Amino acid sequence: MAKATWRRRRTLGMGVATAIVLVASAGRAGAQEPRLVAAATDDAPDAAGFLTAPGAPSAAADAAVIVPSTPRTPAGTPPFARWFEMQTGTVATRFRYTEATTGAVVQNQQQLSEQFKGRVKFDQAGAYGVNFALGTGNAFVKGWNNTAFGTPSGFTSAVFVKQLFASASPLKGIEIQAGGLGIARGENSEMTSYDNDGYMVGERVVVKQPRALHVDELSVTMGYLGDSNTPALWQRLHRVSETNYYQVLAAKKFSPRFSSSADVTTVAGATTIRSGFKLDTHGLRWTDSIRFEQYARVNNAAYGYLISGERVVARRFTLSTGLADIDQYYGGLNSDRFGSGRRWFTTDTIALGHDVSAQIFYTHTVRNAYAVQNRQALQLLLTYNVAKGLERLTSR
Repeated sequence: MAKATWRRRRTLGMGVATAIVLVASAGRAGAQEPRLVAAATDDAPDAAGFLTAPGAPSAAADAAVIVPSTPRTPAGTPPFARWFEMQTGTVATRFRYTEATTGAVVQNQQQLSEQFKGRVKFDQAGAYGVNFALGTGNAFVKGWNNTAFGTPSGFTSAVFVKQLFASASPLKGIEIQAGGLGIARGENSEMTSYDNDGYMVGERVVVKQPRALHVDELSVTMGYLGDSNTPALWQRLHRVSETNYYQVLAAKKFSPRFSSSADVTTVAGATTIRSGFKLDTHGLRWTDSIRFEQYARVNNAAYGYLISGERVVARRFTLSTGLADIDQYYGGLNSDRFGSGRRWFTTDTIALGHDVSAQIFYTHTVRNAYAVQNRQALQLLLTYNVAKGLERLTSR
């Protein structure tokens, strides 16, 4: 049965990939078109309070991004850059306090996080390579290790290989990925999609051929999403012959100020339709940008949304706030910072230097008809951007 499933899956995957390659090839504009290479998400919180996520034009772990078709090595770039690219690297600590609907304190602890994503290139242009993601956190929705402060079980220090996949760009505007992947989210954040620390095993084809497809990005993903308490890829590799996850995602930037995406995802028979957009509102008095995202689960007519605004109130200080409503039966695989329920939230981000930032996050539920584990939560974060620091050092 497993072999038959694998054969059907491989045949379907190759058919989809072939069809996309043919369509894209027909619409190629020539040597001046950009080429796609893989990129991983930065797990450091952005100014809106969300962790940037893979797979989408502005939010994505393993999204395809545009680079010149003949990249040149800038002056000051270290020799190893020919073979290795560090895409993100952060070290962080946070204090979190969480109170349940009953009033019980369920979290009052200090935690540590280490997240690194990179790429080993097989050729100078970067068309072929292997991508990886190393990180703390022992579950699908976790990216942190505990310290002895506030944790009865004491200090933990495990770092796991959560993603490891090969990528190939045989044609301009085409990328094929296979292995341990991140989740493609588009303009939807981890609040209405899956947690930024999430993972799966499978294959993905990403196409950026706007002239042929009339969207900036189209991706098709198949694989297995599960084993939520098994962070290491090695223990999930046996799922390579199984398929319970299918996704088609399209993204388009209509103007420099307006970008959007939509996807249809089926997991274990449950189908969810998601969409989101981000609008640059610089010039307005109260906000610099507005984000709206939503989802609708077809099987049981569930619906959820998030709306938020962001404003730079000082040179080093950015404030975002919003309202979200996630249904009770969403499944627990979205952001553990939010979870389910109707709630408002605010995030204050302070740049303390070139590579160091602080963040204050607070959320509180509003008129929920059921109990939740995080009626109110406060998090204080301090993050050092290792990748950015190394880039500055090597560019001197």
